[in-house]
Amino acid sequence: MSAVSYVVAGTALLLTGAGCASTRQANESPNPATREVASAQEQSQAALKRAQDAQNAAADQAKRTAAAEAQVREDQAKLERDQAKARQEQLKAEQLQALAQQETARATQETKRQQQAAASGLAQQTQRSVRGQQLAAGVVTQVRSDELVLQLPSGDAMRFKLNDRTQVEISGQRGAADQIREGAEARVVYEPSANGPTAVTVAVNPSAGASGSAMGSGATDTTAPSTGTGSSSEGASPPAPTPPPGTNQ
Repeated sequence: MSAVSYVVAGTALLLTGAGCASTRQANESPNPATREVASAQEQSQAALKRAQDAQNAAADQAKRTAAAEAQVREDQAKLERDQAKARQEQLKAEQLQALAQQETARATQETKRQQQAAASGLAQQTQRSVRGQQLAAGVVTQVRSDELVLQLPSGDAMRFKLNDRTQVEISGQRGAADQIREGAEARVVYEPSANGPTAVTVAVNPSAGASGSAMGSGATDTTAPSTGTGSSSEGASPPAPTPPPGTNQ
């Protein structure tokens, strides 16, 4: 396109320069043919000028078109970058949403578990109340096959009778009275009676300090072995009378 422009521009200049003087002379000539040639030459020059103007306008339009295309490419590249960023943000939002759903599910399960535990505890408490049962907790200080002594948080000692109906749990597992060790923590559900409280259930949580007592024959002379046979010093003493509920040690 530029080569054609140069050709048109050169031709126009040549014709304009060469024919300018002759055109004036021809226009002044009395010969009609000469004047007609001069008129045709003027029209040709005008056409060449219009062609040059059109060529210049086309060149300007080509520049504007190239600039517009470059802007389009730049805008397209920016759009692609923005779309990639939007996809990343969308993926991040989906991951956060999935994490939030997992946390909600865990919280729901934990709440349900706590509610069930609370309901179970309330039901057990209600059953104990209906049956006239009570609850005591403390540290085991003495145990025999038919008796258990707890030291309560207040410092008082409380004795409980054990019988064939007493259910014993050791660390959540079914156990027996001879598996209870001194120093272990215990929770006792009992029924009060005129002859002293009778243990219905004994839930034992062995403490770290109770392992030594479990392996030995007894830390003090006043402690009876778990088998109920009694130590040498305890066997020499007569059996103590049954105390009133929750008083004697």
